[in-house]
Amino acid sequence: MKLNIRRVLIFLLILALSVAFGFGFDAAATALEKHRYPQKGEFAAFLRADTEEFGIPETILWAAVRTESGFVSNLVSADGSIGLMQLTPEQFHSICSNLLHEGNLETGMLYDPETNLRCGSARISFLYQRYGVWKTVYAAMATDTETVDQWLTDPKLTDELGMLAVIPDRAAASYVREMEKAVRMYGELYDQS
Repeated sequence: MKLNIRRVLIFLLILALSVAFGFGFDAAATALEKHRYPQKGEFAAFLRADTEEFGIPETILWAAVRTESGFVSNLVSADGSIGLMQLTPEQFHSICSNLLHEGNLETGMLYDPETNLRCGSARISFLYQRYGVWKTVYAAMATDTETVDQWLTDPKLTDELGMLAVIPDRAAASYVREMEKAVRMYGELYDQS
């Protein structure tokens, strides 16, 4: 009888340690993923406001900032793209004039996180209104609307519904995969509802 009680206690101890290890491992894995897919507090209020103004899921905005700039607000790319949403001065002025109807802001405003995020969010909203499919929006973010429009006319690149199925540009395809993964991770790691 004593031997059976001892076995039950050992079994319960092993079970408790296994459960504790599982929770600990899960917490460590989640912390590591949150480090790879962070939500930077200094941008949270801006992105929440942009979500409300433009109707874009917050996970997509977080993913865009992570993918575009890695949260470096003063990043300048080789092609001249600037800031968190990596907008060119030409895109910035077009967005300000045509989408936001705010006139011609100084190009230096691209370095202002709130302005850059709002303009980038307006661009994403415009692209979604134009294409209605996130994969196609991401492709346009990686290239431009002219390129994507051309791809959409090629039956080898579209599915039976006329949706973009194949992205022939390797860099754009990689960008789309990274955006899709980032959106999924932000959805899994943070309660965006």
